[in-house]
Amino acid sequence: MDTDLYLVIGCLLVVIAIPRAVAALADLRKPVFSVLLFLVGCGLVFYGHTQVPGGYTFADVPNAFARVIGGWLN
Repeated sequence: MDTDLYLVIGCLLVVIAIPRAVAALADLRKPVFSVLLFLVGCGLVFYGHTQVPGGYTFADVPNAFARVIGGWLN
């Protein structure tokens, strides 16, 4: 469950970082915070992937999201 949580949070941080970077570049600002979010998100995804024997596949990612959301709802 912990590795699923790392994977899910990392994916969400990466997804949030992309529009923030585009918005910062559109406003002619440096996307420093967006790059930091992206790197932390990638680090969490990498850490979660390396802690699972055999790693995650793309087919496992929706299942990881479902397990994390299901764990929070129960």
